[in-house]
Amino acid sequence: MSPLLMLFRAEPPLALPLILAVLRTALVLNVGTATPATFGVGGGLGGLGSSGITNQRMPVLVLGSVLTVAMARIMDWLGTLVGLLQRPRGLEVD
Repeated sequence: MSPLLMLFRAEPPLALPLILAVLRTALVLNVGTATPATFGVGGGLGGLGSSGITNQRMPVLVLGSVLTVAMARIMDWLGTLVGLLQRPRGLEVD
């Protein structure tokens, strides 16, 4: 195989799991940073948490936290699912 052919046919399938892991991490971090953005912008994921803090209502604060965690877990699960579907056949472990 020529070096150019190896670059385009062998390297991307080997690098794909690492690229998808970075994208998965970025998705979860974006959910985490969207939560405190409510204090600066005035909206977003942290609206329930912010109103729970200002009104001193613990159930509202807990609901906002649980919803944020659920969204982060869903993003992580979707990233894992894409990683499993895009994994090259030769890299599967039995």
